[in-house]
Amino acid sequence: MLADIGNGTMNVMYINECRPLEKKCFTEKYGTNQCILQIRENIMRQFGTKVDDTVIERFIRTGKADISEKYAKVIRDTVTEYVKGIFRILREHEYDSELMRLYIVGGGGCMIKNFGEYDTNRVIINTDICATAKGYEYLAELKFRRKGGAV
Repeated sequence: MLADIGNGTMNVMYINECRPLEKKCFTEKYGTNQCILQIRENIMRQFGTKVDDTVIERFIRTGKADISEKYAKVIRDTVTEYVKGIFRILREHEYDSELMRLYIVGGGGCMIKNFGEYDTNRVIINTDICATAKGYEYLAELKFRRKGGAV
């Protein structure tokens, strides 16, 4: 299974024998931006203050930021719950770590890497946020070459 967790959506695709299964592709509105919105809301509710998005994004990407522990805890707890939600959605689409590997691309991979509970032997995370674009570029290049073009 491949999960591309982007800013606004999570796209899920089954791959069998190196081929995508078109009938088993799904898009869920469960991207990183929804998590950031939830973090902002939780911090506002608990402390009546706003944390800059760059601080939140840095914390998600690296697992740390130069903020007090009370704010870090809210961010950590929110992202951890969000990542559990990602795996819940994947299970709804028949993800089973004992039956398949999970490949994660997109910015959401950082959330899973830093805050998720998963089998590192069965879940492969590509933290390059441009991985999906590079994959499409590669496919376009292959198609162009097959049609006799040169790159």
